[in-house]
Amino acid sequence: MQEHPEIKFVGCPGTIDNDLLGTDYTIGYDTAINTAMEAIDKIRDTANAHDRLFFIEVMGRDAGFIAMAAGIATGAEAILVPETHTDIEGLIKKLEWGWENKKNSSIVVVAEGDEAGGAHKIAEMVKARLSHYEIKVSILGHIQRGGRPTCMERVRASRMGVAATQALIAGKSNVMIGIVNNQIVYTPFHQCIKEHQQMDGALVEMVDVLS
Repeated sequence: MQEHPEIKFVGCPGTIDNDLLGTDYTIGYDTAINTAMEAIDKIRDTANAHDRLFFIEVMGRDAGFIAMAAGIATGAEAILVPETHTDIEGLIKKLEWGWENKKNSSIVVVAEGDEAGGAHKIAEMVKARLSHYEIKVSILGHIQRGGRPTCMERVRASRMGVAATQALIAGKSNVMIGIVNNQIVYTPFHQCIKEHQQMDGALVEMVDVLS
């Protein structure tokens, strides 16, 4: 952009992390969270059948949007994300309470960038205190970056692509196309790079209520 200011461009937000400012949803996010949800649903079946505690790590080095959405959708007992402080002691107490109340299987979804470490490290800390649990770790990894795009993903991407082309024809440049409240918006490109979308605090509170 700075090296070739004569080149006109309009960007489209392509990242599964959904952390770009200027759009409610990025291209790739909906497919990633549905992929993660389907995988966690299957792991939940195993956890229930064999009375296990699973720590499931999803992508999200700097942002926990995938973990938050997939965790809520699958009824995770806890969701650990980079945006919030991870209270290991509180997590252990919650899991212990579940055990004492005959809840012998649980799911904890961990974003890879969580401050307490990845799923393996956190599982080790919990295992040291809750030896009666059979604890397993599953890293979903790069399957979240592939697969068939969801219907909403394809619709949103098509809307953004058309809007970007129309913006260029209209003479706009150095902006990113986004969809906010179902409306096409334009955000200065430098702002999208410097700032990140903030996680909705209501979602964090909802996890505590649902779990």
